[in-house]
Amino acid sequence: MVGVAACALLLATGCGGDDDEGAPEPTEDAAPEITGSTAPLTFEGDPDSEFCQRSRQAAEEPVLDPFEAGLDPREVELRFRALAQRFEGFAAIAPEPLADDLTLLDDTFAQLAGALADADYDFERLAADQVDVSVFDDPALAVVAERLAAYQDQVCDP
Repeated sequence: MVGVAACALLLATGCGGDDDEGAPEPTEDAAPEITGSTAPLTFEGDPDSEFCQRSRQAAEEPVLDPFEAGLDPREVELRFRALAQRFEGFAAIAPEPLADDLTLLDDTFAQLAGALADADYDFERLAADQVDVSVFDDPALAVVAERLAAYQDQVCDP
């Protein structure tokens, strides 16, 4: 779930980040679903686009991490719903170079929402029920986080 958390928080806070921080390392056996991800990440775009404007605005708005350890399930739910709402706003205005990335993140985020809701937003219950959440550690999500950070650094905040 580290990959989903890293991507969601990166997008929600509208900032670039350390490519290695919180992202799972790709393995030789798992090819990312985002094509062209091994090439240098170079983007061009409109720094005044709605996506970039929202990204800069989000950097100034606090976001509470729903994946923080020790939270009450009700607090996890509230934080997760707020993050989901912010994420949906970004997905709706995604620039073309990030459309596939955000689709993958959106699909994975929806799966996480379902798993968390089924466990009443209790991570301990999720673990106790042995819910398979390995899809959330997909190396493709690390690629998405890297691409989001690169786009934000190169286009939105050069």
